[in-house]
Amino acid sequence: MARAGILYSHVAKAASQLAAAGKNPTVDTVREALGGTGSKSTIAPLLKQWKAQHQGETAAAGAGLPVDLLEAVKGVYERMQADAARQVEQARAEHAEALEAVQEQLRQCQEHDGMLSQSAASLSAELVQTKAALARLQAEHQSEQITVATLRSNNTGMEQRLADRVVEVKALAEQLAHARVQFEHFQEAIAAQRLEDRRAFDRHAGRLEHDLASAQQQLDLLRAEHAARADEARAAQEELATVLADRVQLTRQLAEAATSAEILVGKLEKTGQEVIEARMALAAQQGQAELLARQFAGATAERDKLVQENAALRERAQPGAAHARNARKSGG
Repeated sequence: MARAGILYSHVAKAASQLAAAGKNPTVDTVREALGGTGSKSTIAPLLKQWKAQHQGETAAAGAGLPVDLLEAVKGVYERMQADAARQVEQARAEHAEALEAVQEQLRQCQEHDGMLSQSAASLSAELVQTKAALARLQAEHQSEQITVATLRSNNTGMEQRLADRVVEVKALAEQLAHARVQFEHFQEAIAAQRLEDRRAFDRHAGRLEHDLASAQQQLDLLRAEHAARADEARAAQEELATVLADRVQLTRQLAEAATSAEILVGKLEKTGQEVIEARMALAAQQGQAELLARQFAGATAERDKLVQENAALRERAQPGAAHARNARKSGG
């Protein structure tokens, strides 16, 4: 037999306190919360009834944020994320354009190398066109120097844009840190408010239970007032049920807010990773520009060699022409 005095309200109060503390309300934990009073056979059906009426309360999460505050924080973060994504996308487009320009200039240099090879063959076959070919080579050399200067200028501009992007990313990180500090401050404020609401609820529930116990003790003496007291007790129970339902809804909203905050942090980390990838792509571009400069230097050396060979051919051709003129004078 269970001890006298164990009521449903006692079991409900103990189970609610355990659920609020993040503990699973069981027969043993409820009996321990009641001070070790009551038998398990009495507590078990009352606890089962409470669980049927308060499904999901035992799995409630800890303190979080209200919906309006979460929306405000989410709006600030979404704007920050949109700005960062737009800046990264713009940097990618600029890098892609610069890469295409470098590839086009490399193709032009390759074409110039082919023209230099053809000019060398033409110099070997036709010494008469040496001056024209030399002038053309000089013009191409000047054009290639302009191209290299342009490439260096573009490379300097891309480095400056990358430095600007790094500064912008740093500013975004500082804004995120500030938002996190505000988030923690709001979370502490909500936790304090929730603790105060819980204390007020406990005081209100204690008063309701006291009134109900007094009504039961005076039942024999106040039969005429029994109907009014019963109505008051039912109204109090409905108010308690409403408060518990509101509390469950608030707890669910706070859990959703915490989950959304974690998702926002993950998106920001992903944005930082994309910026790092853009920097790596720019480094690869710089390597290609250096390779192009080395290829240009090789083409310049090849051209100088051809010019020297052309000069040597002209020197060899001049003595032969002089000997032919002397032979014609002797014959005359």
